[in-house]
Amino acid sequence: MKNKQSFDKKVIDVIFILLILKLIYSLLSGFYLGTSEFIILIVSTVIFSLLLFYVLKRLANSEFNSTIKNGNGPESNVLLQSSVFNQIEQKYRDLAQEYVKNKEYKKAAHVYMKLLKDNYTASNVLYDGGLYIEAATVNLKYLKNESKAAECFEKGKAYKDALHLYKKLENHEKVGDMYMHMNELEEAQKAYYTVVDTDVGVKQYIKASHVLKDKIKAPEEAQELLLEGWEKNIQNKDCLQAYFQNLKDKNNLEENIQTIYDTKTIETNKESFFQVIKGQFGKNDKVNKTVRSISYEIVSQLMDKKPEIVSELNYLNAQNTSFAKDVMQYKLNRRKK
Repeated sequence: MKNKQSFDKKVIDVIFILLILKLIYSLLSGFYLGTSEFIILIVSTVIFSLLLFYVLKRLANSEFNSTIKNGNGPESNVLLQSSVFNQIEQKYRDLAQEYVKNKEYKKAAHVYMKLLKDNYTASNVLYDGGLYIEAATVNLKYLKNESKAAECFEKGKAYKDALHLYKKLENHEKVGDMYMHMNELEEAQKAYYTVVDTDVGVKQYIKASHVLKDKIKAPEEAQELLLEGWEKNIQNKDCLQAYFQNLKDKNNLEENIQTIYDTKTIETNKESFFQVIKGQFGKNDKVNKTVRSISYEIVSQLMDKKPEIVSELNYLNAQNTSFAKDVMQYKLNRRKK
């Protein structure tokens, strides 16, 4: 359609130029003609121009439609070129997949990069084929993906290269990991403590405790941090659950439960403490006795403000059907008041 409009414009330009030339000729001739003859000449010039435009336009339409029908127009050429390109591209992709099937990953990556201009897939092929250094190079040089490049260097045990990128990305935990791989323990500790300080600063006590316990190998510091989170009401239930879970000596679990209840539990976190120790019930008889005693005590203190909490004692008396009935009766009596 664009080409048709272009042809129409060219026709109009030609007719306009012819019309101007004809008018100029008529004006010049007018000096030698009478008034009536001059008018007739002008009118005939306009009519001639309109007829010429109409004929040329019809011819243009006929030629345009014929071109479309015969498939020889510009649109047809574009479609033909697109079809040929798609066929060639598919051949290259089939070739690359054949290389992958035969575990010729470098050849497959070459096809993706050089023939298909698909660096992303080339990187993935190299990575999946275990060619981590090559994959890192593609990510770094062509994809500008430093994070993925660092991961590839790490997988390929090129720890210095990975360390350089992790430092640049300020991924301190990974910096510590690289130093550990390189047996530079002091530098690793510095990096890990940076992670701990950062996590505590954004109140991510659970994550910080994992770094202390698993990376720095300081379980006592991790436990202290978890208790700090409990006391400061920062991820308090999660911190206390993790604290009980991390205890090395499970035989003293009931003593720890009682101690924390006596020394680190206040009015505002008693219900949270109750919810946490419910998960410790059933560990052993000593723990069960301690948990039951504390649970009844907390519920008795909270039931006036929150009567529905009484029903949560059912977990202590799962086999006692009369207890459940007593709880229901208690709740009914509270509603009547």
